[in-house]
Amino acid sequence: MMQPSYNAAEVAHELGCSIPTVYGYANKGWIRKVDDPHKLSGSTRFVREDVDRLKAEQERLNEAGRSITEVAKQFGVYPQKVKEAIAALKLDIQSVPLTVQSAKQRYAVTQEQEQAIGNYLKQQKSTRSKRNHLYVPAADVALYQSFLLAGEEPVRLKQNDQNELGFFLDDHEFLPYLEALRSHDLEPRYAIHQEKQEAQQGFTDLAVPTGKKAFYRILDALYAVCGVENFNAEFRNGQLVASIRNGQYPLNEFVAKDAIRIFQNYIQSGKVVSEGNHWIFSRSDRTVQLVFEEDVYEELVGHAEAEGLAFQEWARQVLIGARK
Repeated sequence: MMQPSYNAAEVAHELGCSIPTVYGYANKGWIRKVDDPHKLSGSTRFVREDVDRLKAEQERLNEAGRSITEVAKQFGVYPQKVKEAIAALKLDIQSVPLTVQSAKQRYAVTQEQEQAIGNYLKQQKSTRSKRNHLYVPAADVALYQSFLLAGEEPVRLKQNDQNELGFFLDDHEFLPYLEALRSHDLEPRYAIHQEKQEAQQGFTDLAVPTGKKAFYRILDALYAVCGVENFNAEFRNGQLVASIRNGQYPLNEFVAKDAIRIFQNYIQSGKVVSEGNHWIFSRSDRTVQLVFEEDVYEELVGHAEAEGLAFQEWARQVLIGARK
């Protein structure tokens, strides 16, 4: 009497995989083929006990939590965004095997952690400033912009308690901006306008506390390098929160060489690198398109499923492994 069994299609249905993956599991010894020397069944069948055990083990792994790739797909973002949220929230994400019998590990995000990540991503999306609140179009100046007064004294444009624009001098006297224009030689130390970036999509986000020395360094670099056309900003909870339009920006003599290092310390998402005489703001990751013949694609998908990964994540890991 033959033992209880499944055919390949039934195994694929039970395990949620493709038929080629079923045979891959059999070749690895994870499930056994039914011994049928006389070919009575007419097709290859697999031991039901093995299939049920494998399904139970897979369900146990799935219950531990979803992968970062699955969570990213759920929220419609790149996996890097989820990783940034995990780091910002300081979540302790446990590791589990990619699949049963696999030595490789993946992160397992619990439902509670996934909810926290979702709330964080929603907040990030909804709280990004929609315009540059520092720029004052009527006067064509920007808050905290640096000027030279009388050709030698560096001063910064601020607001007093009555929200008037002007400069606080060394003796704490407040000099209104319009009066400074009329009665003093007032010279901006850098231009605050640059050509608007159109080629690349997305923003690089940063947040720097206003009490840090880096605050003025970063703000001066934003004005001098990017220009008010290329970043949105506002003050929130004691921080300057800014989103810089991704692109390539030429440097000028006003920006110190170590300014990029200061930038990098306060970036929340995205990245900035120095290349030649330019700064380049871009996403933390980059999307590429891979094109395969249909039969090759199906074979690769089978390999990905055998490791319990979405095809995109499996391909990324293979390429990174090949690079190393």
